[in-house]
Amino acid sequence: MNRTESASSERRKQMRVILSGSVPNLVQWFNLYLYATFAPYFRTEFFDPASTDSLVYVYGLFALTFVVRPLGSWLFGRLADVRGRQFALVAAVTLMSAGSVALAVTPTVHAIGAWAAVILAVVSIVQGIATGGEYAAATVLLSESGTRGHRGFFASFQAATIVGGLVLAQTCLLVLLASTDRAAISEWGFRLAFAVGGAAGLASLWWARGLDRAPRQPTAPQDATMGALFRDHWRPLTWVFLLTAGGSAAFYTYTVTVPSIVRETFFAADGDRGELTATAVVLAAFVVLMVLQPIGGALSDRIGRKSLLIAFGALGISGTGALLVATTRVTSPPVVLVILVSAFVVLTCYLSVNGIAKAEVFPAHIRALGVGFGYAVANSLFGGTAPLIYHATSSRHSIEFIAYMTALIAVTLCAALWMRGGSASALDAPNGSRNPNP
Repeated sequence: MNRTESASSERRKQMRVILSGSVPNLVQWFNLYLYATFAPYFRTEFFDPASTDSLVYVYGLFALTFVVRPLGSWLFGRLADVRGRQFALVAAVTLMSAGSVALAVTPTVHAIGAWAAVILAVVSIVQGIATGGEYAAATVLLSESGTRGHRGFFASFQAATIVGGLVLAQTCLLVLLASTDRAAISEWGFRLAFAVGGAAGLASLWWARGLDRAPRQPTAPQDATMGALFRDHWRPLTWVFLLTAGGSAAFYTYTVTVPSIVRETFFAADGDRGELTATAVVLAAFVVLMVLQPIGGALSDRIGRKSLLIAFGALGISGTGALLVATTRVTSPPVVLVILVSAFVVLTCYLSVNGIAKAEVFPAHIRALGVGFGYAVANSLFGGTAPLIYHATSSRHSIEFIAYMTALIAVTLCAALWMRGGSASALDAPNGSRNPNP
């Protein structure tokens, strides 16, 4: 085989690994965002329809999925470092898919009373554990699969498939809104969506067969422990936590809370037709956000991760409050689309590079555990709780929430300023022994 054929074969093998990690990642997040997207509709099926706090309760259980993520990151992160990325990813996706199937067939509060909420809580815990584990496995796999000078681009497909999950969830909602009404979605439409999500998750496991060609091999079990993480790698662990705090809160505010606000604002102005229009606008903006991820990743290979993360912090501090206020008042589809796309450009500066930036600060033998645990703890405290906090404070015009978001994004900005590295990293050094970042 000549040099050209060898290079071509290596590229095909690399793309196979990337697709093998991206497709399960896509359906994993599709299942998670089905919950976030359809929560305003199925809340009356699991909680007392007469309760004015049912939306707070259902987002409270959404927050519960984040509370248990550190457990999932520890369990699956250790499995990924010890047993391999394939084993951890397959196990996490299987767990998530089973949860979605369970939600598709769970009886309502009218049939089994409070047990409906109990089942919803159990599924939330199971899916939270699965998501906590899958994030680390997919992030590390895609970060390690890239080549020097192109790792940011390849790793950004993890972010692109996260947004792809949002696109699929919004597409399901749009199809249902176009073919039926709110009442039908609350009664049976959300079940159909969860059934599709569960089936897609199981089907995606076929792609995981290619993960046995991932570039990193499992390491000795004694190397990948929580004790070693806290003892030898507490500085990068702290940095990952701080970086994730504001970035995660912004992500869930921009992609879960804000679309919900837009739909409710349009529904109040124009009923079912307005809600359908709003969903279409949000879907279009999500498609743009998905396309922006590889662009952001490629840009980070040229100018470094730090520049983009600083841009996110500075622009996020100044723009998040304006975004929340504008989407409660504006009902012009073109204007809202411009507002959302502008916000998503800012979000891309964090989303497209945060995974690779975190992977770059840990050596290979403990990378999945370090990335997953640091992310999961911050995400459980600040990310998944963001929609809950917004809805709990919305009666006070969200002034407290805007101040809260501004403070968290400022923390992420400080973490970005703390970075010492550029686009090169421990991933490019033999045995992952060097590390330019905190």
